[in-house]
Amino acid sequence: MDRLRVAIIGAGVSGLVAVKTCLEEGLEPVCFEKEHELGGLWVYRDEVGSDPRGPAGIYKGLITNVSKEMMAFSDFSFPRHAPPYLTSDDVVQYLQSYAEHFDLMKHVHFNTSVVEVTKSQDYEKTGRWNVCTQSQGEEPKTESFDAVMMCSGIYTSGNIPDYPGMSGFKGQIRHSGQFRGGKEFMDKTIVVVGSCHSAGDVAVLSTSHAKKVYLSLRDGAWIVPRLVAKQPADVWANRRWIHLVPPWLYERLLNLNIKSMQDWKTLGIQKSLPPSNSSIMMNDELPMKIMSGQVVVRSGLERFEGSKVIFDDGSSLEDVDYVVFATGYNPKIYMKDDVISGSSSQLDLYLHVVPPRLEHPTLAAIGYVMTRGTLGPTAELQSRFAVKMFKKELQLPSASEMLADVKRRRDAVLQQYNEDKPKIHPTKYNDELAKAIGARPSFWNLLVSDPKLAYRFFFGPAFPSWFRLVGPHSKPDARRRILQSGDDLIHGITLRTVRPRALSRLEGLQGGRMLSIKLVAACVFVLSLAVMFWS
Repeated sequence: MDRLRVAIIGAGVSGLVAVKTCLEEGLEPVCFEKEHELGGLWVYRDEVGSDPRGPAGIYKGLITNVSKEMMAFSDFSFPRHAPPYLTSDDVVQYLQSYAEHFDLMKHVHFNTSVVEVTKSQDYEKTGRWNVCTQSQGEEPKTESFDAVMMCSGIYTSGNIPDYPGMSGFKGQIRHSGQFRGGKEFMDKTIVVVGSCHSAGDVAVLSTSHAKKVYLSLRDGAWIVPRLVAKQPADVWANRRWIHLVPPWLYERLLNLNIKSMQDWKTLGIQKSLPPSNSSIMMNDELPMKIMSGQVVVRSGLERFEGSKVIFDDGSSLEDVDYVVFATGYNPKIYMKDDVISGSSSQLDLYLHVVPPRLEHPTLAAIGYVMTRGTLGPTAELQSRFAVKMFKKELQLPSASEMLADVKRRRDAVLQQYNEDKPKIHPTKYNDELAKAIGARPSFWNLLVSDPKLAYRFFFGPAFPSWFRLVGPHSKPDARRRILQSGDDLIHGITLRTVRPRALSRLEGLQGGRMLSIKLVAACVFVLSLAVMFWS
């Protein structure tokens, strides 16, 4: 049997792992990347497009919101000397090392844009696709493929809401995707609109250049630092035991914890919805920028009048030079709307991967999700799922069942966040994909064969390495990587040796508290086993 030939659109995080997964499963990947290098959005580029609705771009000063061990692919670690949080250069270097290690570069066609994807003439029989591409300086050409993996993601088209008077605004409109560090704002007055990560970053970084920075929040923002409980926030939050805690209890604990971090009312940023029903802004500096007056918080934007910006509480600002919208993105697809329908902010996809209305499961979307964590490991599992689907080693539900699943997930997000966006919790979602392909370890099997690992599986961070412990393409070093991930995470910054000294009374009390916490954790572990057994 001939190898299945798969077209992959994009050579960013999702595209690279898709190429690697195809090779791993014996398929022939052909990847098309419009830029001259790999890395996608992680590559910093000075040039800024004139269209404010253009694709996202990396800005100087960016630091990842997720830690390196949670960000790594399941079978390729970041260097031990790398710090826990990374710059965009660190990420690009990692992706280049990944591509070199698995010999992916020869499968990527750079400087080649995908113009359109259409069904082949014999699609009804074969499920094949025609992919029209155009390389720089050449005429468009069309090739036929057995399957297609869209890997350009959800950050390709900036979303800018329409406000009264915007067309007559005398200042300039920008999207956060055009932001490169803020030098263009030198001695200017700017208003940043938005309440998620990029809004906070743009506001903070612009204070080094702008005359005045205002942050417009329609309903506040919950701001969380990168370190929580003395460890990276994503390491703390992405653990499997959390999903067994009753939702009412987990939500109450989460809300109390986040509300205790800041004086939200004094900062003027408290939201009406609790943290469990809201998007989170990850930022370490913004609260102090607000307290020092370098960023001034205003209410939601309502309309424009000449160079004036008017807010929904009736207040206004005169002589505004720039308004920067950090208001999200819309996904881009390369085929007609009837192939993958959905809203402007997300597509109708079963498990966020499979278009349920197609006659043949030969098209997959990789990375079209918003996650409380990092995309890489999720895109990897989506790719592994998609390739198994292409090889017909997975049995998909009927179209009606898949559409019902799409609706169920969308309704759940609408109910929790009041937003129509493809949001997931990475631990739960990744486990779901891993279970479908046979790569999710069994807690009960681990409990019998390796109790130490079983404890880590249930209570420890859900590191990506767990999905190479068992199942297809498992790795013999997965157990070591799982147990070592905590040390690898901080290895790059623990360069100074702390000299031991006599145990103080305070340390003794703290040690006693830690022992009590461990005893409580052990009790919870036993009770959880009982609940899992009887359920």
